Amino acid sequence: MISRNTDNFTGFVIQDEEKIYFHAQDKVFNFITKGVGIFAEFSESVMKSPDYFLHGYSTDGYQIALYTGYDERIISSNYKLRPGIYLVSTANLCSYDMSKMQAIEFIGGTLNNLYQQPQIVTKYDKERKYYIKTYPEFKKEYSVRINGIECKFILKNIPSKNNPSIMNLIARYEFPKEMPIKTIRLTYNVLMKICRFMTNRENVGFDEVCLYQIDDKTGKWFKFADGFLDYQYDKFTEKKYQQNILFDDVDECIANLHSVMSADTEGKATYLFDFYADNDKDYSILSNDKIKSICSSIECELDFVTDLKDDENNNLTDLIKNVKTVIKQHKKSDKKLEDKTYDMIFSSISHWGMANSRKIHLLYKRQDYYMKILKEKAQLSCTEEDIATFVKYRNDITHGRYRTLDSVVAETAYTLMALAYCCFLLRIGIKDDKLKFLFESNRIAS
Repeated sequence: MISRNTDNFTGFVIQDEEKIYFHAQDKVFNFITKGVGIFAEFSESVMKSPDYFLHGYSTDGYQIALYTGYDERIISSNYKLRPGIYLVSTANLCSYDMSKMQAIEFIGGTLNNLYQQPQIVTKYDKERKYYIKTYPEFKKEYSVRINGIECKFILKNIPSKNNPSIMNLIARYEFPKEMPIKTIRLTYNVLMKICRFMTNRENVGFDEVCLYQIDDKTGKWFKFADGFLDYQYDKFTEKKYQQNILFDDVDECIANLHSVMSADTEGKATYLFDFYADNDKDYSILSNDKIKSICSSIECELDFVTDLKDDENNNLTDLIKNVKTVIKQHKKSDKKLEDKTYDMIFSSISHWGMANSRKIHLLYKRQDYYMKILKEKAQLSCTEEDIATFVKYRNDITHGRYRTLDSVVAETAYTLMALAYCCFLLRIGIKDDKLKFLFESNRIAS
């Protein structure tokens, strides 16, 4: 179960020299602004959060920072804020600069099932007459970029505070210099995307979040705040590490994974995986929305393939050349049309190409080596006719037509889900032997 900070508490945020008080309950902050009685709803004020965070104090003296996602907003007397992320200082007798941080740690939760925990060795010491536990260390460091920001990504394990028989995995991001506090949101979003990709589940998360700065006098790290995350589910996925893609499996492409999943591109997606199961039970449920998402994911991967060719594609290229020649000759004849009509015709021709189902089939055949393993281990496969049926089903439901989902569409959907994973992993640089292992152990899109 997720450990939630659901205690009620009160405090205030500071706006210039004014204090705006709030009452927090279950991670919803209810603000009490000026205005009373029948005029309260007409009372408005401007809430400013230039670094996307509101700063203030709890009633018992702890510093707080609430994520808003905006620079400023006009609010009324009944303003409520559900920040998604809020920070509370570790002590109420110290004053911290809550506008910046230099490292952030995500501890436990889903991370514990994204690596193979080393076995804890317990031995009895006869001389001292007590048992000694030896905790094998797991630690790896990577240089990564998050939306162009360079940082160090560190994975390490520590004994759990609640259960010393469990080793919590920590994912720590260290930045070479102090970063604005809003960098937390960007870092959190990227790691959530990575965890969802590695588990094929939406309901991922962490037990703890800790923020660090470096002491100017000693040069040592110190923890200055805890982060509280608001998940839209009550339970994290319970998939075991034997069923997930692990950090060891993508060891050589961790940097590429961060770059792709944090890329801020307009107009063209760098990846598209909207078919994750909401939870462990939901995996076996196929909805029309999931069908659309699987097809969109494959089409996204096709955008990164430039050499899908066969005889039909060559014939189509010849046809396009012949049609263009005919149009150019017509343009020179006495039956010439308006120039804008020819522009429209050429624009239409530029979109001519192989049918999507044909391109998907060629992509499937390109990854024939891995698809044969998928068929052997998971009993999932599809033919060109199956893919055509699947694409037609997607097109029909997209245009509002009613269709009944059958076994052909269902099996093709799960097969193409694995194909999307396969293409993406190869694109970010996974080694062939590791991808083969993932398919053989049935960890791809499971």
